[in-house]
Formats: sequence, structure tokens, C-alpha cells
Amino acid sequence: MKKSTLIFAALFASSFAMAQNTATTTQTGDGNDASQNQSGNNAATILSVGNGNEAYQAQVGSNTASISQQGEATTSQVTYSNYALQDQIGQGNEANIRQREQGNGTAVQNQEGNNNTADIYQRNPWGGAVPGNMSYQDQIGNNNKAEASIFNGPGNNSSQIQEGNFNYSRLVQSGGENTAIHLQTEGDRNYAFSTQNGGSSVYIDQEGSDNIATTTQSGAENLIEIYQVGDRNNTGVIPYWEASDRGIIQTGLENTARLYQDGDDNNHLIRQDGDLNEASVVVFGDSNIGVILQTGVSNFALIDQSGSAHNASITQTGMGNTANVMQSGNY
Repeated sequence: MKKSTLIFAALFASSFAMAQNTATTTQTGDGNDASQNQSGNNAATILSVGNGNEAYQAQVGSNTASISQQGEATTSQVTYSNYALQDQIGQGNEANIRQREQGNGTAVQNQEGNNNTADIYQRNPWGGAVPGNMSYQDQIGNNNKAEASIFNGPGNNSSQIQEGNFNYSRLVQSGGENTAIHLQTEGDRNYAFSTQNGGSSVYIDQEGSDNIATTTQSGAENLIEIYQVGDRNNTGVIPYWEASDRGIIQTGLENTARLYQDGDDNNHLIRQDGDLNEASVVVFGDSNIGVILQTGVSNFALIDQSGSAHNASITQTGMGNTANVMQSGNY
């Protein structure tokens, strides 16, 4: 009897150790709400300092989640009316949300798979509190990474959706009224980076593998649209911190850049410095190269390539220039 009891105790202790979750919640202030739901061997932490903050975590498997809602020593020690939600299923996933200062931020993270990483940092020390900043990250697959860094506001919006393996997405927003959408929903090892300062919009959609899209926007009401289908298409190079190597760079007001690449191994760059410039690149084929450089006001440029191994360059300086390059065939 004694031997059976010892065996049962050992088995119970072993199963408890294998399925041990850790949850910590700390709240300071009024009207904060927190909920943690775990199954498996997870670790979860919630810290809310202020009033009316909401934080919710759900984990199945063996994952790590952290939500921090509080002020910064340089401005205010508290924050208000933030909403944070994390949902993870799998093994080795990590999710982090940090919401600071003015408040009214919304951050949502969903990860399904293994060894994915998601990070959202919303800091709003001097911008208006309303509307707040909104960030959404959704990853399905393995070893994907999404990062969002939002400084000041109000009214920044971002969405990062990745399906596949070893995809990377990072966006940086400064100032208010920026919108960034990164979609990498089919394929592996895709890379998307965007930085915005001043109230512009960027849309990146990549379907395939080993594609690269990097952008920079400085100014208000600029627009970038990138759509790449296939493998090894490049709009810029990595790593992202080399600003001069980013695929599309806009400086000024109300510039528009559109890039559509359908094929493999295409490489195109667009540079716009000024106001009201418009540049478009449309590619169907493989191994095409193109560059558009615009400096001034109200210039228009189009590169249209159909086939393989074409090379095109357009440079515009001044006001009201128009240029069209059409290339077709295989070389």
C-alpha cells in the first residue's frame, strides 16, 4: 500500500510539473479589468497602472505573454482606457504589449503555431488622447516575427498579418493619422518594413517567398501601395536600418507610389521628393529592373514591363513632367 501511494504521488507531481502555468496580475488605480486563461505550461503577466484599462490573455500550449499598461517617468506615471488582448496557441510563442501615457490605445495579438514573436509598443506622451492608436497582429505558422512601434498620436492604425514560416514584419509610426498594413499571407521568409512620420498611408501585400518590401514616408497624405506575387521580388534591401536602401521613399506632401510585381526576381525602386508626384510600376514577368526618381511638383511617371530581363529608368526634376516607358518581350 505504501509503495502504491508513493508511485501515485510521484506521477501526480510529474504531471503537475509538466502542466504548470504561471499568472501574475498587478493593478493600481480605478476600474481596471484583467483576465488570464491558460492551459498547458504558460507564463502570463499583466500590469495596469491608471484607470479603466482592460487586459485579457488566453494561452494553450507552452507560451509567454506580457501586457504592461502604465505611464512613463518623463511625462505621467499612469495611463487610461487602454485595451489589450493576447491569444496564443502552440509552443514557444511570445507576445508583448506595452501601452503608455495618454491612453485610449487598442492592441490585439493572435498567434497560432510555434516559436512566433509579436511585439506592440504604443507610446503617446504629447499627442491627443482621442482617437487612440490601434495595432493588430495575427500570425499563423512557425518562427514568424511582427513588431510595431508607435510614438505619439493620435489616430495611428496598423495591421500585420502573416501566414507561413520565418516571415518578418516591422512598422514604425511617429506623429498622428498614419495607416500601415502589412500582409504576408502565402509563403516563407518574406520581409516587410515601413516607417512613417506625419500622417501617411502604406499598404504592402506579398504572396510568395523571399520577397522584400521596405518603405519610408516623411510628410502628410502620402500613399504607397506595394503588391508582389511570386518569389524573390525586391523593393529595397535588408536590413531595414539602412534608410538609403529602402525601396520606396517619399518626402513631401500628397505623393503617390504604386508598385505591382507579378513574377520572380524583379527589382524596382521609387524616390519622390516634393509634392503631388505620382509614380507607378507594373510588372508581369521575371528579372525586370526599374527606377523612378522624382524631384519637384506634380510629376507623373509610369514603367510598364511585360516579359523578362527589361531595364528602365525615369528621372524627373521640376514641375508637371510626364513620362511613360512600355517594355515587352523576352531577352
